[in-house]
Order: sequence, then structure tokens, then C-alpha cells
Amino acid sequence: EAALHEEHEEGSGYGKQLRLLCANIGRNPSLLSKLLSGELSTARLVRMAQHELAPDDLKEMRAVARQRSFDQAVAQRAGEEERRFVSRNGSMVELERERGEDGE
Repeated sequence: EAALHEEHEEGSGYGKQLRLLCANIGRNPSLLSKLLSGELSTARLVRMAQHELAPDDLKEMRAVARQRSFDQAVAQRAGEEERRFVSRNGSMVELERERGEDGE
């Protein structure tokens, strides 16, 4: 608690960080083990963000979800780029360029 007081003045994130720590220490045995063994200092613990305090399995699920979202965005972007081109006489012509030449 002393480290928490040093890092956060009461009223400026103290309560929020305290609730975050209590919730995550209770559901993350790895975090508790590191804290009790001294591998993780209390000074570092009170500065950790929510995503750092999460259990390893939750971190992995979030990483997979982020990667899936990224892959979908890339595929969607590639599909949009592909639709910008049409085949004319065996060659690919950019739609925007073609529209400008035809005056459409």
C-alpha cells in the first residue's frame, strides 16, 4: 500500500489502481507468485497497466483477437484495392484513372 500511495495520490487514480490490483492479483496466480517471490517489486506492480496485470491466458486470447482483427483489416483493404482495377483488353486499368479519362 505504501508503494501505491507513493505512486498515486489519493483522488488521482489511487482508488482505481487499488481496485485494479485487487481484482487482478486475485485472478492471476502467476502475478501473485512473482510478487511473493520478489521477482516483481511493489513499485513496479503499482505502475502496471491493466493489460499487464491480466492472466497469461487472457493476454494470449487478446493477442489472437488483435491478430485476427489485423488480418481481417488487411484482407478487406486488399479487396478494396483489387476492386479499384478492372480488366480491359487483357490489361488491368485503374478505375479512378479510367473514370477521369472518360469524363464520368
